[in-house]
Amino acid sequence: IPILLGSCNSRYSAVSLSKFNIERKQIGQNFVKTYLEKCENKDYSEFEGFNISKKFQTKLLPDSLKKSCNYLSYKNGKITVGKLVSAHTANSPKDFLDVLNFEIKTEKSAKPMYLHLGMYRDQNYIEMPFYISADESYYETIRKKYYKK
Repeated sequence: IPILLGSCNSRYSAVSLSKFNIERKQIGQNFVKTYLEKCENKDYSEFEGFNISKKFQTKLLPDSLKKSCNYLSYKNGKITVGKLVSAHTANSPKDFLDVLNFEIKTEKSAKPMYLHLGMYRDQNYIEMPFYISADESYYETIRKKYYKK
C-alpha cells in the first residue's frame, strides 16, 4: 500500500538534462538573459528571435513588462543568471511542456534562488511560468503555495 500511495502522489517528474539538446538549453538561457537585460536597461520593446506563446506574449506587452520588471527589481535587486540545474514536466498531461530551472543570484538574497521558465517541446515555444522561488522545482513551489495542510 505505501508503494501505491507513493506513486500516486507524484504530480511531476524530472526530465534528464542529457535529453535536452544544446540548442534547447541555449534558447531558454538566452531568453532569460534577454528578459533580465531588458529590465535592467528599462527597454520594454518587443522580444525578437524567440518563439513565444500567445498566452505569454500578453505578459510581454510594454506596460505588463514594465510592471513585471519593476516588481522583480523591488523584490530581488539585480539578478544574475547561472546555469540550468534541472527540468521538470507535469505527469498529466504528459510530455508537452517542460519547466526549466535556472540557478540565479539576487542582490537581496543570500540563499540560493531559482528562475523557472516554461518551454513547449514542440518548436521550443517559450511559455509561462516565468517565476522566481527558493525551490528548485516549480511544481514543488506551487504545491507548497496551494496545497497547504
